[in-house]
Amino acid sequence: MTNGKIEKRGSRRRKVKPVTLIVTEGSQTEPRYFDYFRTRQKNIEIQIIGNKQKGSRTDYLSLVKKAIEYKNKNQISTSYGDQIWIVADGDVNYNNPDPIRLKNTQLMNARNLAAKNDINIALSNPCFELWYLMHFKYSTSYLKDYNAVASLLKNYISDYDKKFDIAEILSPHLTNAIHNAAKLEDYHRDNGKLQPFGIDANPFTDVYKLIKTLI
Repeated sequence: MTNGKIEKRGSRRRKVKPVTLIVTEGSQTEPRYFDYFRTRQKNIEIQIIGNKQKGSRTDYLSLVKKAIEYKNKNQISTSYGDQIWIVADGDVNYNNPDPIRLKNTQLMNARNLAAKNDINIALSNPCFELWYLMHFKYSTSYLKDYNAVASLLKNYISDYDKKFDIAEILSPHLTNAIHNAAKLEDYHRDNGKLQPFGIDANPFTDVYKLIKTLI
């Protein structure tokens, strides 16, 4: 894991393993989880950049711009087999007027910029912990926020807390999580909830797409 410093590769770039750069909105939970894969993956170099300060709302566009900055400074390119991923939450503020439309607009702008720069966005709605829940349970029932997801997750990990290093516990159930998340995506696609930009789909996570590239 890195604290925002990624070494440049220089003239010997072609002898370096392909990089998967993961920029997360969380500063602890997501980086800690993906670090589990970084320490076990030998074929690619996984670099993780945490971002959001506690209590702040998701800013998709800022996450994409941060990824572009690191990409340009550190010679990260799909032409070398590298990948760049943004890991973000739905994080809808229901106190805003027309919150779904507002969030979809923000996500649309970020997706457009990401696509122009070969950057993938893995979205979890309402929060990243939904990906954890998919290891144990498939459900299409609406989940408003982190508290709603955490309440269900505690049925399987009774003392779950954001500070936990949970990847080791989840690992035996990874295949199940990938299956459940893909099934959930199909469900929302069949019901037209992934258009235009994805916030309409709740619960939803396509983190499984990133995980499949890491294993």
